Amino acid sequence: MRGCDPTTIAAKLEMAKEALDHAGSEVASQWDDATHRSFDGQFLAPLDAKVKRALEAIRHLAESIAKAEGECSE
Repeated sequence: MRGCDPTTIAAKLEMAKEALDHAGSEVASQWDDATHRSFDGQFLAPLDAKVKRALEAIRHLAESIAKAEGECSE
């Protein structure tokens, strides 16, 4: 597929989430107070479900595009 490859985008999103998780672990080792817990609960924790849903949507989109490309090339 030219221009936009959903598989590459999904991989980049997964790598970015892994990097964020790693950085969060590093920060948590030195920043453990109510403010950090509030920040984590309000901003970081909800990302897990949102990223998972986004990855599922991207994969579904990739399947739909592949199916459409196959049908168009017949």
